[in-house]
Amino acid sequence: MTLAGDCFVRSCLALHNTPAAVICVALSALQMAALDYYLVFMLSINHLGWLAADGVNLSLLMFCIVQARSALYKQNRDDSAKVQSLAWASWFLMSVSVSAKVCVLIAYCIKDLEEEVDTFWGANTLKTTVALGACIFLLLLITQHDAALGSEGRRYIEELTGTVVFDILDTVEILDTLFDLEKRKILWHTLEEVILVLAVVNLLLPTVPLFTLACTQFGRKKLQKRMIYLHRLLVVLIVNVPILAVRMVLWHGHSMGVSPFTLKNIVLILLTTYEFYEHKKMKFCVNEQGKYEAKCGLDIEETKNKISSQPSSVDHDRLSGTEVVPLSSGTVEGGDFKSDVKETCQYEGDFGIEARVVTFW
Repeated sequence: MTLAGDCFVRSCLALHNTPAAVICVALSALQMAALDYYLVFMLSINHLGWLAADGVNLSLLMFCIVQARSALYKQNRDDSAKVQSLAWASWFLMSVSVSAKVCVLIAYCIKDLEEEVDTFWGANTLKTTVALGACIFLLLLITQHDAALGSEGRRYIEELTGTVVFDILDTVEILDTLFDLEKRKILWHTLEEVILVLAVVNLLLPTVPLFTLACTQFGRKKLQKRMIYLHRLLVVLIVNVPILAVRMVLWHGHSMGVSPFTLKNIVLILLTTYEFYEHKKMKFCVNEQGKYEAKCGLDIEETKNKISSQPSSVDHDRLSGTEVVPLSSGTVEGGDFKSDVKETCQYEGDFGIEARVVTFW
């Protein structure tokens, strides 16, 4: 097994993400072709015009993969070289195309796309076609960087893109309601449009982390922590909160089945809220510590000034005729002595001021 594993790793290193790039382009072409098939054979042959848009999208996808590979090669030889990734532009155009096709199919081909229709080219195949976007995103992301597993750059990439796959699958699941004609008839007014808008926004939203990663050289430059938190807040506000609200309406308003992705929405909302709390807590503790240290420094300076402006207890005792001896006990010529009073400064730990008043008998 070890020998086979080593041979596999050597082969992958020699290919340098070539399989990921080939599969990414193949899945993109498959997704475009399947959607075009739905449009042409269920609506009109005039929808063959989508092939021109698909050609542009595939060309841009292949260009950004090749360009990223060339830039990574230069960057490995020269750390000062920059990686100008165009993956965000490619994903944006492909998402616009997919969203437009899906909206047209749901609006005009709903009778042919019902789940009860016994055909391969039905609702399930269409949902699987849209869900291919999750695989395409992962493969496209792999081709854009070479951050090592467990490295700081890899963790940074995962922080920004960790939920994208689940968000795309969540989008496909929420669209499932629109593939049932009977359910669509009882939906509240404009709820169907709301679901479509949410689906389109969720398909376009991965453009934001891809653009952010392109601007920060996929982890080679540091992004402020608050920007990462803002991105997570954006995902929660645009993806999880609206979809959770729609699911609650479908559940309690229309008595429809509850999706397991409801828990996904709740968990991400709670996790993001807790992370914001931890971030604010850390800033609050730092500010409070700074205020405390500044106050303590001011108190110490005031105490020093008071002590320097007043005679010490040793000088006061000498003036009053009382003899002050060192801390160690013993005998003084003429008799034994004992310590009757101990006066210690409030800031003894800081200034080491201590005196013992001695009386004779």
